[in-house]
Amino acid sequence: MHYLTRGFTFSASHRLHNPALSVQDNACAFGMCENVHGHNYRMEITVRGQLDADRGFFCNVMDLKEVVDELVADPCEHQFLNDIPLFEGVVPTTMENLSQRIWQVLEPALKGRGMELYEVYLAETADNIVRLRKD
Repeated sequence: MHYLTRGFTFSASHRLHNPALSVQDNACAFGMCENVHGHNYRMEITVRGQLDADRGFFCNVMDLKEVVDELVADPCEHQFLNDIPLFEGVVPTTMENLSQRIWQVLEPALKGRGMELYEVYLAETADNIVRLRKD
């Protein structure tokens, strides 16, 4: 089995807030991140598959780029993530919740191009990173 990872970046803002929580509970749960703030996100999408000996690869990396740019990276660029259709209903917009929605959107689109999604890596900063993996 081969694994292929393509990296993407986008700059966006968000606010960690849950309207189901009280003002005090939001402040306690999210601290300063309850305020609108931004990140230069780093996202890596990994797909896996069996090598095609005739082509020398299992998928075209440009197909992967096209799907991820169209469905995730471009719609997020310089946006307030709490308000874009991609993340509608995602509350709060934590890295964990964002990565789940990204998975839900990408998995069928990639499968339609013959790619099996294996991992979504999403980093808000160099130190704050989440990985969602197919195990």
